[in-house]
Amino acid sequence: MSRALAVLALAMAAAADSGAETVYFRLSPPEASVYELAPAAGGEAVPLELALAPGPNGSRVASVEKGSHEYVIVADGCVAARAALVVSSARGELQAKLERAGSPLRFALEGTTGKRPKSAAFTPDGRFLVLPLLSGPGADLLDARTLERAGALLPPPSYAKAEGFVESAFFPAAREIWISQMYNSTIHAFDLDTFAYKASFPSGGSYPKVIAASSDGTRAFVTNWASEDLSVIDVATRKVLAKVKLGGTPRGLAASSNGRYLYIARFAGPGGASSGGGAILRLRLDDLYLETLRAADGGAKRHLVLDEARGRLYATDMARDSLFVIEAATGRLVKEIRLGPNPNTCAQSPDGRTLYACTRGTNGAAGYEAEGPDSGELVAVDAESLEVVARQWGGDQPTGLAVSPDGRRLAFTDFLDARVEAYDIAEKGSRR
Repeated sequence: MSRALAVLALAMAAAADSGAETVYFRLSPPEASVYELAPAAGGEAVPLELALAPGPNGSRVASVEKGSHEYVIVADGCVAARAALVVSSARGELQAKLERAGSPLRFALEGTTGKRPKSAAFTPDGRFLVLPLLSGPGADLLDARTLERAGALLPPPSYAKAEGFVESAFFPAAREIWISQMYNSTIHAFDLDTFAYKASFPSGGSYPKVIAASSDGTRAFVTNWASEDLSVIDVATRKVLAKVKLGGTPRGLAASSNGRYLYIARFAGPGGASSGGGAILRLRLDDLYLETLRAADGGAKRHLVLDEARGRLYATDMARDSLFVIEAATGRLVKEIRLGPNPNTCAQSPDGRTLYACTRGTNGAAGYEAEGPDSGELVAVDAESLEVVARQWGGDQPTGLAVSPDGRRLAFTDFLDARVEAYDIAEKGSRR
């Protein structure tokens, strides 16, 4: 028996003998201390540190008497937080994450979503958040200011029941939102003004993931995960114009504003995830000529952002737990920045000064669909110095990430918590 399991068994036995219950504490940072505010006669509550022992799957445990409790959670460099817990005969669990002090990223609020929100995007006017659900009937629509539910983007029931909604893209000229549904290889179009359903059509491949618009908005590009290809679709007619084989599993896309190139992140090579096929490809859009901009390097490239002002590509890599900074013209590596376990989505601030990324944390023992032993994080990187300038704790598997068009708010989804979190972004030089 491992030390953690032995300690857990002792804690549970002690709780049974005393009539107390075993409570599981899942904290971010994991080394945070917990103090109970014990009532004191005629005075203020006295904080008493709770003895926590190692528990399963990254948790810590303590024997706690039944009834109502109030705790203060503290850790070096973090803002202390209070949490209340009612302990009954049911399993007790307390989850708490602390915000790092002095960060330009300040927690604003959180909202509830449908099951497994896969991605996040602000509408072009910044008023709403679109959150496709991997285990839901479409996409949630939330008010971007309050995170209250404002509606939903739902295809007909025959499609909705299949679930598997992944990413969204906006086509302002056509006044449409497109959402990919991987389980039935379909793209759904919705009205950008009313959010009403308009049409469904094939992606042209199998398991569509990311959708990107051409610079003039007339074409859409879709990466198809299982068929390992890219579809080029006419936005007006929704017809597949061309398909390009990519020699491995594709995901992220970034289109140049001059309409010349499409950059493609290849997550895996032709042998699957174990092939180390994390290459960056470049597609010439006038003749669909495909070239390898950066060869496979043992990684798994997931998401792309194109920084045209600096001539760079940013690519998250889930195998190497890094953010790659690459010259867009040559593919030369500028820097590899360590982010943390399983970096997913990245996004650049509208002023181009900061790059944001979310890390999902370590996968659970049964894979990414199970709770892992640690929390994910929100990470900010200065685009000039390429140094990490801020981190904040996320929940269980931060996955989708978006920055508002005005650059004042950032939102990310906690995939396994069915939740979206919003952070306000302080202007550089602000002392708030």
